[in-house]
Amino acid sequence: MGDVQVFDYYYGDESSQFSFYRIPRSLIRDKRFSKVSAEAKLLYGLMLDRMSLSARNGWYDKLGRVYIYYTAEEIREDLCCGNDKALKLLAELDTKKGIGLIERIKQGQGKPTKIYVKRFTTRTVPEFPAPPEDRGADLDFSGFQTSEKPMSGPRRIRRIDLGKTDLNYIESNQMDFIYPDPSINPPSGSPAGRWIDRNEQRREVEENIEYQALCRQFGREDVESVVELMTDVLCSTRATVRVGRENIPTAQVRCRFRTLDRSHLEYVFECLRRNTTEVRNIRAYLLTALYNAPVTMGPYYQAAVQHDFG
Repeated sequence: MGDVQVFDYYYGDESSQFSFYRIPRSLIRDKRFSKVSAEAKLLYGLMLDRMSLSARNGWYDKLGRVYIYYTAEEIREDLCCGNDKALKLLAELDTKKGIGLIERIKQGQGKPTKIYVKRFTTRTVPEFPAPPEDRGADLDFSGFQTSEKPMSGPRRIRRIDLGKTDLNYIESNQMDFIYPDPSINPPSGSPAGRWIDRNEQRREVEENIEYQALCRQFGREDVESVVELMTDVLCSTRATVRVGRENIPTAQVRCRFRTLDRSHLEYVFECLRRNTTEVRNIRAYLLTALYNAPVTMGPYYQAAVQHDFG
């Protein structure tokens, strides 16, 4: 027998060493946020983390927009700062006095202020470069066939100096088109799709689900289809997502998808492999399975264990 490896326990606060707060890369590298202080960017990351709590508590307004509660007292405790500093950081992020990454709505009557955490990306379509200068005058069309019968004499050769220009490929400039999905309903009055940068959202999905490990376990093609579906939802500009037979606010589905990890994907793939009924709309089926995975995975495995030992 080989050597037996002995793994140690977690002691004290070691159990929380793999929990992290995330600050979007755009806040660090995008020139639009160059004047935002590092502490304000950290506070924005803390607010993004609280979005998952809002999803669990069902904190949505009538328009389906998610909001959070984050009092100045809590900010002082989390950032170890004074009251003036906490209020200054809130103002720095606010729409009225600051960059506009949050919007605060006072409720009065001793109720805490609602905070809407806004997207750090925009939906603005970038200006495309002007089309290249027309060089059709440099081409010789005299050799083209203009009648049913071929013309006598050899066809002249096109000038060799008119080659195709190489595309300037820069990852940060790549924008993906969100194609309309029959399982996701667009809000009234909005176009069917928009140009949205997907790179950041896709990286987040791959990191959460341990993409490479899943590809080795289930095959890259199957994992890729799920990653694309999750990225579509995270980048969606629609008000609701059709999950099963119910229209659910997109923000709620987005928050749920951000909690999915490798174990949830393993569960979904296992359910797919065990399914014996015909699936007519695999995209809608996957969307429902992914959304319900955090809720149904525990009871599913518990029932399986009871069946094995029953």
